[in-house]
Amino acid sequence: MPDFQLQDGGLMYETSTHRFAQTLAGMTDADPLSYEAHFMLVKAYNTITGVSRRVKPTSLSLGRYNVLRLLYISDERRLLMSELSEALEVSPTVITRLVDTLAEGGFVERTGHDTDKRKTWATMTDAGTALFESEWPPMAAMVQELWQGFREPEKRMLVHLLAKLRLNLLSLEALEAVGEGN
Repeated sequence: MPDFQLQDGGLMYETSTHRFAQTLAGMTDADPLSYEAHFMLVKAYNTITGVSRRVKPTSLSLGRYNVLRLLYISDERRLLMSELSEALEVSPTVITRLVDTLAEGGFVERTGHDTDKRKTWATMTDAGTALFESEWPPMAAMVQELWQGFREPEKRMLVHLLAKLRLNLLSLEALEAVGEGN
C-alpha cells in the first residue's frame, strides 16, 4: 500500500512519488513539483482504470463500453474510426475489433465516408443506444462511489486544474502544428 503523508497546510502527497520526483529533478535541475504532478496524474489514471476493470459495473468490456460512450455523446452518435482510435489511444486494429464485435451484436454500424474512401464511420444504432442507457446506471453508481471522499469545492478545483492542464496541452500541440507548417 502506498504511503501518503500530510504536509503543513494539510496538503497530501504520496511518499514514493514525491521522492522519485525530487531525485529526477536533481538530475536535471528542474522543477520537482512538475514531475510529481505528472506522475500522480498518471498513477491516478492507472488506478481508476484498474478499479473500473476490477469492479466491472457493466456487462461490456471496458473497451466496448468506451466506444459506446464516445458514440453516445457525439454528434449524430457517430465518429470516424480514426477518431475513436485517437480518443481511446488504441491502435486502429483494436478499434476495428471493438467496432466489429459491437456491429455483430447490432449495436453499431460501419459506413463509408461520403468523400474519402479511406475513412469509415462507426454509428450507434437504436439498439446500441438502448444498450448504453441500460449499462449507464451501474457505471454511474460506481463513479459516484469513487468520488464520495471529495467535497464539492475539491472536485470543482480538480475540474478546473484538469481543464487548465488540457488547455495548456492543446495550446502546445497547436504551437507544434504551426511550427511544423513553416
